[in-house]
Amino acid sequence: MNRRKWLAATGLAALSACTRSKGTGYSGYALVANRGDSSLARVDLTIFQLAGTLSLSAPPSRIVVGKGAHAYVLTPANGTVHLLAENQLKIARSRRVADHLSDLRLSGDGQSLWALSPHANELIQLDAATLSPSTRHRLAIPADSLDFSPTGHHVAAASDSGAVELLDLASGHRTRVETPRLGQIRFRSDGKVLLAANLQNRSLLALDVPTLQTVVELPLAMQPDQLCFNADQGQLFVSGQGMDGIAVVFPFDTMYVDQTLLAGRDPGTMACSASPAYLLVASRTGSDLCILNIDTRKVVGFVETGGRPSFITVTPDSQYALVLDQMSGDMGVIRIPRSLTGTERRLKTGGSLFTVISVGSKPVDAVVVPRLG
Repeated sequence: MNRRKWLAATGLAALSACTRSKGTGYSGYALVANRGDSSLARVDLTIFQLAGTLSLSAPPSRIVVGKGAHAYVLTPANGTVHLLAENQLKIARSRRVADHLSDLRLSGDGQSLWALSPHANELIQLDAATLSPSTRHRLAIPADSLDFSPTGHHVAAASDSGAVELLDLASGHRTRVETPRLGQIRFRSDGKVLLAANLQNRSLLALDVPTLQTVVELPLAMQPDQLCFNADQGQLFVSGQGMDGIAVVFPFDTMYVDQTLLAGRDPGTMACSASPAYLLVASRTGSDLCILNIDTRKVVGFVETGGRPSFITVTPDSQYALVLDQMSGDMGVIRIPRSLTGTERRLKTGGSLFTVISVGSKPVDAVVVPRLG
């Protein structure tokens, strides 16, 4: 039984409609990158229906949202970045900038894109409007991931084999440090610290910017596979193999692991809503999603998705969580509860799955863009 049949059979859609106030929808679209059939799906979030698909030249891996409703798609296998037209169902411009690209980020001012070419050891700056490469920075490491400082002063690139390189955009000065095997890297919101997931030692490294000296190394109870900041960037949540829990890290002042919270079975991908302040945690090997209240650190509810959730994003109004399932090719839509009744709090039934949309083969990334006009 596939997930759509499961949803109909269990009657969750009807139950959600009967027990909760009707959602208003979101005035915009979800863009979903499908790796399996090299396509981009566009979902109308006012009515939660597929509004068209766009065929791409190669499997996409990342979508980046620019100013307004501008969106960029990375197809790493052919080293190409695509700028979508306003209706998101046509390509306005494409640029092949390398034989292969592994990551794509947008600068804080929205004027440039940064692409990573691991085979050529290059960090490439592109003009966001024309996609023309303006600068190519040679790296000392074959980097796999990158992050752009919120201040706009630095770009960091990391190799999963164990190295970080920092580029000062004003001076061109580069700093490099050897590290253990790394996962994700994230700048702190003030740009003064780079946080790196140390997969080898099951710890979180805090590296000073710009020296890359280790400020502190925080031991964790799990392998730091996933890093997720809350809306105001004041807390960092870490999930991964080794424990059915989430580490809560305070990244400012004296950095420390404040608490480890139980969060369902085998926590994996995560996302945060702003208001209400919830952390949504998907099971890495199961089909459930746990919702935690960030302020109280209490479980609000568990939602059965009927599939294997692999990616979560939240609409800007914090009404809905969009959950991708690579195995089924579906996007589940979960209502995020504004307030809970006493029964819901007691039974931990906050949140509800009320629709599932088929978006393509092996969806890997999704973003939400506003409706124009």
